[in-house]
Amino acid sequence: MSRSDKKRIALTSLSIALATVLAAGPLAAQEVPQDQGKNDMQDQIKKDDKKDEKKDEKKTNDLGRIEVTGSNIRRTDTETASPVQIISKKEIENMGARTLLQVLDNLPAARPAQQDFKSLFTGSDGASQANLRGLGAQGTLVLLNGRRLSYYGAPAGFQTQFVNIDAIPAAAIERMEVLTDGASAVYGTDAVAGVINVITKREYRGLEVSATTDKSSRIGTYGEHQASITGGFGDLDKDRYNVYASLNLYRRDAIPLSDWYDKKPKQYYINNLNYIKNFRLDTGSAPGAFNPGSYFAFDPVTGKRKQEAAPGCNNVITEAAGTRCVWQTWLNNEIDAGAKSDRATAYVSAHFLIGENTEAFAEATYTDIDLRANGGTPRAYGTTTGNPTSWFSRNTGNNVNQFFYPYLGPNNEYNKASPQLKALMGGVVGLQYLMQDVGDHYYGQRNTDKSYRVLGGLRGNIGDWNWETAFASAGSHSVTYQTVNVDLDGFEKAFGPYTIDPGTGRVIISDHPAYKFGENSAANAALLRAAYPTFDIQSWTRLSTLDGKIEGPLFKLPAGEVRAAFGFNASYESFYTPGNTDAANGRITQQGGSWFDGKRNTYALFAETVVPITKKLEVDAAVRLDKYPNFSTNIAPKIGVKYQALPELLLRGTYSEGFRAPNLAESGTGGVYAQLGGYRDETRCSETNAIANLLLKSNRSGDVDLGNTMLNSDCGRTVARMTQPNQQLKPEKAKIGTLGFVIEPAKWLSISADYWFVYRRNEIVAPDFTKPEDIIARTRFPITDADRANLAQLADMCANAATSGVTCPGTLPTYSVGNVASVIGQYKNRGRTLVDGFDIDARSRFSLGDYGKLNIGLAATIARRNQAWYGEDTGWAYGNYIGYYGNPRMRATLNADWTYRQFTTSLFFNYVGKTKWAWDHFDEADNNPDTCTASGVAVSPGQCKGVPAWWTANLSLNWQPNKHVHVGFTVKNLFNRLPFYDPNSFLGDASDYTSNYGRVFSVNVGYKF
Repeated sequence: MSRSDKKRIALTSLSIALATVLAAGPLAAQEVPQDQGKNDMQDQIKKDDKKDEKKDEKKTNDLGRIEVTGSNIRRTDTETASPVQIISKKEIENMGARTLLQVLDNLPAARPAQQDFKSLFTGSDGASQANLRGLGAQGTLVLLNGRRLSYYGAPAGFQTQFVNIDAIPAAAIERMEVLTDGASAVYGTDAVAGVINVITKREYRGLEVSATTDKSSRIGTYGEHQASITGGFGDLDKDRYNVYASLNLYRRDAIPLSDWYDKKPKQYYINNLNYIKNFRLDTGSAPGAFNPGSYFAFDPVTGKRKQEAAPGCNNVITEAAGTRCVWQTWLNNEIDAGAKSDRATAYVSAHFLIGENTEAFAEATYTDIDLRANGGTPRAYGTTTGNPTSWFSRNTGNNVNQFFYPYLGPNNEYNKASPQLKALMGGVVGLQYLMQDVGDHYYGQRNTDKSYRVLGGLRGNIGDWNWETAFASAGSHSVTYQTVNVDLDGFEKAFGPYTIDPGTGRVIISDHPAYKFGENSAANAALLRAAYPTFDIQSWTRLSTLDGKIEGPLFKLPAGEVRAAFGFNASYESFYTPGNTDAANGRITQQGGSWFDGKRNTYALFAETVVPITKKLEVDAAVRLDKYPNFSTNIAPKIGVKYQALPELLLRGTYSEGFRAPNLAESGTGGVYAQLGGYRDETRCSETNAIANLLLKSNRSGDVDLGNTMLNSDCGRTVARMTQPNQQLKPEKAKIGTLGFVIEPAKWLSISADYWFVYRRNEIVAPDFTKPEDIIARTRFPITDADRANLAQLADMCANAATSGVTCPGTLPTYSVGNVASVIGQYKNRGRTLVDGFDIDARSRFSLGDYGKLNIGLAATIARRNQAWYGEDTGWAYGNYIGYYGNPRMRATLNADWTYRQFTTSLFFNYVGKTKWAWDHFDEADNNPDTCTASGVAVSPGQCKGVPAWWTANLSLNWQPNKHVHVGFTVKNLFNRLPFYDPNSFLGDASDYTSNYGRVFSVNVGYKF
């Protein structure tokens, strides 16, 4: 052996030691020696994660060869042309992650995605996603032991089908392998951004229990708790079988608004001056105490609102419109701050050796998730004077359904308003009343998800060729239960029959309704349960697959062996959401009976080969043929090259092409009939704010209160939304490439750097209702009584300049149009997306002699471009999004792990770079350092230049006094950094990557029997 060959072996041994032996951070480059000969790390390597795989290979008489994520070919050198990042179980513990979602939050290549506890009322409620490169869950393939899982039952936004990563068995995870390169040629069409392969233990003997609990120093009700037990028996070497099972229990405690409402960033309260005041904690009636409510009417001449507290009110306040009887808004709402989640995941794995060359294997996974959130305050009866609730429904076509809380007529037995108030509208009055009959825990939301996967297969070898085949069946049943919406029939039974005022069109309830105002009773509670029923949305997904492959040597070249793999995959996929008949007929407010019903068979053939051109140059080529219904067979190629330029320097690069057929939600039968939250209508937003800003100049408290209530109220409204499937969609196609190197200038240091790009065209997207070209049709409400009352209040203020202190302009601001009522759009092929950047990974290992070992790791993703081509008319007009809101240029992690005797101390930093507040250069015209605004509202004065960079640190100490006991203590957010104000977040803080929990303390204990 030459001197250079010896040096190369030592250097690549260092790489694999850094990746799989050391707790050196979440991104470790796998570098395995081609010859695992006599080197000083051999003993340590045998103790790492690959021990089980090598046992597997021993059974097939193919020593030293293992399978790496991103390739079907077994090899001795796992440093493929594609960059693979490996996160061991120990590294997961060191970063303080308790769930797979939290692991991904600490990977620079991953971007924020849907989180289960922040997903309520989104359409895919109660589930979490993976999102590599910011290309979305539809571009990120999630595997369990190299094979697919079934999609979650409710697609995100009713479009994006994704794997719920909360359903993956956390207790059985041995490591994660993240391929940050397109792998459509190997795994299938949806691996454009990369692959996350969660790998469980191959075999386990004995019994192990562990428990973890996390508590916050700032949010008293926050808590995450886990308990797991893993047990197994049988030795593959001696007994020729192994069976083990793992059970993981997880609970996240609910966080009520009472523990959250006063802990938002300070600027939130400056921008929302009435936020805390509106809870009426100091003036309102206590929860559970009877409140008779208030009456109101409008002056027919001026349009001004007049109001008065109902007789018997003990909590009277005086506003510009008159007296009002107020109640405390109960702070038990858990929708915003955090829902309670219970998860139970069971995993069983079995391996049996048959003869000398065959192994049977099987695994089963079952997950039961139950997420609940209390909806808070009981429903209030508040006569509608502004925009009614509006929504589309399946069986009412393009007609917008509407619901008004009715008025009380002049002869209503509960109309006890004063004669003066009654006289304003011919005896008709509006009512504000708190209906407490069903209690404080009736309203809210619950999500359940029951998912499974069972798999059985055989693997073995025939001579030098390895083969494997398996059949898997996976599925999920997801149900969303919501108790917030009105059932029109049930509501009319409680308050009808209705009449219509012929002159004004006002809806008026029965003079003697079945619901009895003024009392809390079981009869009233039964009526309210029918008026506000628990509405359920059920979804089923199924995925059955049969796959097979064979891999082995073709022939030898002077530089080495040419190996190849060939295989097939056949799958059946179905997605069914039947909808609800009452909702489909428009009888349940805000629920349109969205439904989907689709199924398809898909087939694939693939081949791959690795060719050593020279001792230093290796080429890896793959091709996959996918056949989807209604589309021609797609050919997805991939080629990779690696070149050992120097003993210390490895060069590598890949090119591949991706393909994604429209999923069953996008092009099947059905559609989205629902609502769209946060719709921004620039016309109404600017007109309402002009009125509000003038009112805020007044010296009169009533004017100021109204101005605070109006400010930004029309800048993000909920409107009826219809999104139609599109059976004319073209498949997405993509070109993906990487180019990089791995260098090892010293035994203690390994550095890798890779440039990556993804160019995706014909991207399938939901309509962007902020863009006029995406709206097929739009309707508006007329100007309402509430609008006219606002204008009357403004006119009164201006007419009384002596008391208000405001000199008004000659022409007062007014309303030219009503608010948007509905929008209709359709899924479409948007055009093109281009993203690229650099991944950098540096790992070092130091021996401290008697003081143990120190490992230091740095990983970073540096984004270069994120551009979108929406069409020929716009081109690349929106420019490069990098550096704008939601697209930081850099995300990075830094970790240091010190092992000394029985202790391991880990310090983990997570960094996200700064951005502008504007979404793009067009938005920047209105939201920039000079305006000191984002989304048209003020940001914190010290943050006018943009979203600040953000970092947090976790510190952990793990103690293992013997092979049985493990004790760990972690402080997350060590420096107690609190989030900044973010107007773009519905919570008011940068909750995608910051935490409002403050410093969190975590304790972990485990015992192996």
